[in-house]
Amino acid sequence: MKSRGSARYWAALTALVAARAALAGALPPIVRVYVAGLPEAVAGSRDAIQDLCSRSNVAVVVRDAAGADEALLATQRAPGLAEAYVDLRPGTPPRVVVVDGETRQDLERRTLPEGSSLEVSIETVARVVCSAVESSLAARAAAASAANARAQAQSAAAPGRGRAERGSSWTPRVDVFGAAENFGAGFQGGAGAALGLSYGRSALRMGALLSLAGYAAADVAAGSALASFGLLGVRALPMLEWRASSDVTAFVGLGGGADWTRVSADRAPLGYAAVGAGTTPDAIGAGILGTRLRISRSLSALLAFDADVDLDRHRYVIMAAAGSHTLFEPTRVRPMALAGLSLSFGGPDSDSSPPNVEQRQ
Repeated sequence: MKSRGSARYWAALTALVAARAALAGALPPIVRVYVAGLPEAVAGSRDAIQDLCSRSNVAVVVRDAAGADEALLATQRAPGLAEAYVDLRPGTPPRVVVVDGETRQDLERRTLPEGSSLEVSIETVARVVCSAVESSLAARAAAASAANARAQAQSAAAPGRGRAERGSSWTPRVDVFGAAENFGAGFQGGAGAALGLSYGRSALRMGALLSLAGYAAADVAAGSALASFGLLGVRALPMLEWRASSDVTAFVGLGGGADWTRVSADRAPLGYAAVGAGTTPDAIGAGILGTRLRISRSLSALLAFDADVDLDRHRYVIMAAAGSHTLFEPTRVRPMALAGLSLSFGGPDSDSSPPNVEQRQ
């Protein structure tokens, strides 16, 4: 009879759970309670606990512990929200133990006052069990909410990274610099500006540079003759850049351009007259090797070394009755050093993280 009644109970519980699942769209958490005591203690505990815990939307299963002690919780493990052992046996202090269904950690452990009636003990046990269940549900809801908040924060950050990655691969920049170049009469100081452009998001990128530089006139002398020598140069250089880190970018370029050299005779040799100034255009081959060191998001320090090669040989001479002699002959290979600032406008260089490295939060 007992086995047949138990089967009817489990069938009814299954139908109840299925009905709730159809209405709520998900199975409610299961709480298993084992009651040790007389039949009226087991039946009274079932009614009280199921009624009081109904507001928590959990499925409460109350079973007769058949005189077993608390060790039953260690042997009767089944998936669920929580498990409880209630001791209402005559001659023993009423006691209730509630453990978490997953971690097996105690949610509540309490011994009730002796001498209480069975009805009072059952009511107290029901309150202890349902209070522990509500606390467990609240803790799980808080953990789920925290996990959801972290997921939302990560998903909110991901579009920002996506937008940065979908941004332009072109990086335009403007450079201003001071320069010193040796044209054959010692290093002359000058200044210039350049427009640069690079393309790509990887560490190795293609680029180009268009620069204009001018050098103040310097004196050259031969005997009593004195002349001044000045220059204006334009360069166009295809370049290859390597972004070694978020703060360091190295570059190399090879190209060419033109120089406009102006020589004026300031003082002629004794007995001769000085002629007017003359300007000579020259074709120039050029190569550059340098680096940019990040100062801020878009501003970098610029350091580079350049070598210019004059494709035409020029020589300035002093004409005399006895013949001519050289006043000044510019060198064909001219080393140059420059230093300045580089200002970029957007592109991958505005990102402060190294290339090809993923961000994790």
